[in-house]
This record gives sequence, C-alpha cells and structure tokens, in this order.
Amino acid sequence: MALSDDLPPQLTRDVKRRNRKRRTVKSKDVELLISVATRAAHIARDKGFHVVSPEAIRCVEVLRMMRSMPLTPRLITKTDLLRVLQFLATNGNPKIRSESRSVLNHLRGVLASS
Repeated sequence: MALSDDLPPQLTRDVKRRNRKRRTVKSKDVELLISVATRAAHIARDKGFHVVSPEAIRCVEVLRMMRSMPLTPRLITKTDLLRVLQFLATNGNPKIRSESRSVLNHLRGVLASS
C-alpha cells in the first residue's frame, strides 16, 4: 500500500527528550530527615544502647538515605547538618554511632571538594 503525499514523513529514530536538570534536594526535606533521625535516636537511647529496636533501625535507614542524597555544600551549612551528625556520632547505640560517623565523613568530603 503506497503512502499518500499529504502525510508527514516517518520518524527515522526515536528521540527521547529528557530533562537534564537533576532533582535538587530542598532544605525542608533535609530538616525533616534530621528530625526523624534524632527522634528515633532519642527513643532508641531510652530503650537501651545495645537493644536492636525498630527506632534504631529507622535512624540508620534515614542516615543511609541522607548519604545517598545529592547534597550541596550550601544546603549542608544552611541546615546545620554537621552539628546534628556530630551529636548522633556520640550516641550510645553502636549502629547509629557508626552510620552517623560514616555520613559525617561523606559530608565533610563533599564540603572539602567544593
């Protein structure tokens, strides 16, 4: 079957138009994660340092989420994230302490590279 002349030409390749802009993290998102992590760490501390509680696991998950986020140096200083992580790095729970130190080292590297 022959194509009519009044139809537009067929596309020869599929063109994907992607938005090249990365999703930026807002300070409200980071502040919410900070408050969730500190609340969970306080509850885990009250339950006992060496007890694996759901709150301790939640705090560690939030800290891992923070480490994977694309945080900028301006956002780190604006939200005072280093101070909170230094507080969590002195927590009695070993899992919270080690994960917060890991995130703290990562963010210090981000600040140093800028």
